[in-house]
Amino acid sequence: MLIGIVGKPSSGKSTLLNSMCMTDAKMGNYPFTTIKPNRGVAYVVISCPCQKLSESCNPRSGKCEDGQRYVPIEILDVAGLVPGASEGKGMGNQFLDDLRTAKALIHVVDSSGTTDEEGNQSENYNPLSDIEWLGLEIQNWIHKILFDNWTRVSRKLEQDPTKVAETILERLSGLGANLVLIKKAIQLADLLGVNATKWDETQQMRLSKELRSLLFPMIVAANKMDMSNSMSNIAQMKENYSDIEIFPVSALAELTLRKAMEDNLINYNSKEGQVNYLIDDSENNRIKVVKAIEEKILNVNGSTGVNQVLDYSVFELLNLIAVYPVENQNKLCDKDGRVLPDVFLVEKGTTAKEFAGKIHTDLADKFINGILIADVNKAISGDHELNNGDVMKINTSS
Repeated sequence: MLIGIVGKPSSGKSTLLNSMCMTDAKMGNYPFTTIKPNRGVAYVVISCPCQKLSESCNPRSGKCEDGQRYVPIEILDVAGLVPGASEGKGMGNQFLDDLRTAKALIHVVDSSGTTDEEGNQSENYNPLSDIEWLGLEIQNWIHKILFDNWTRVSRKLEQDPTKVAETILERLSGLGANLVLIKKAIQLADLLGVNATKWDETQQMRLSKELRSLLFPMIVAANKMDMSNSMSNIAQMKENYSDIEIFPVSALAELTLRKAMEDNLINYNSKEGQVNYLIDDSENNRIKVVKAIEEKILNVNGSTGVNQVLDYSVFELLNLIAVYPVENQNKLCDKDGRVLPDVFLVEKGTTAKEFAGKIHTDLADKFINGILIADVNKAISGDHELNNGDVMKINTSS
């Protein structure tokens, strides 16, 4: 599971990555601080079924503390994009290509208006325009991949016009597309029944826009929310882009708090936005900074917004649920005795047989049924849709 962080230079992308993952990606308030993509691992926190057991679980990845399961999510921070990126401007196509395997995008916007569209220092820049042009650049990138040499493709479609979706899939398979998604995009673009060999530029762009929305669903992290003009700019963003979820964020504040916790100065609950002080030293400079963050951000907004952005991306934008496979339905363990060793995040609506296939194709091919483990064990068929928190044993023919 990969989530990409995108935005113009100097918007705070690397700071957001560091605050989510405690990485050490280079940060700076000048354009193209990031040249090579930076990767990190963040964690979403969910309730673990081990809370109902008398023994602790043994996660193969992540961890579990007091019944709270930390599930790893890979995060990718690419170099800053600028208008014209899809045509190669700035770091352009190279870093758009790095996003190919991302399942969702977090668009970091400098809500303070102190950097222009290319990340240079500015005054009273309107950050609303960043939302528009960045989405358009990704749309243009998809359009270029899909419709370059479309004339040649059109000749092929003239022989069999029913293969439109399959033809598009061939061109977009590297972006994680599938036939269901492509057919949905064609429908949303109002192109059902329209001869694909005759699509004009407007129709092509309409399809590219729908593909962008489905392939790379996006939310906005309105960063630097604690600066003077930020909250009024964020209010305008929400008013003008009501179809996009926009979260006020201070990535730097989150990073500062996490580092203070790492150094045993405080205990910090990112989800709740709560700070408990471990040292009694009001003259300590770092404690002073933490208290200022608590007063100006946590007490006003409830959190730095970073945890909320990650949670929303995983559980709302991607609509994922957590499912736990086990081999022993009585002890909830694998063949080696590890209790609840794995948890998979899968799309809501995933069936038992589809889930088996995500673990291994052989499990789907030989699927007989599943045993849903709750208060009472229950046999389920392959087309049973799983729910968040389900624990399941998979029975196969061999």
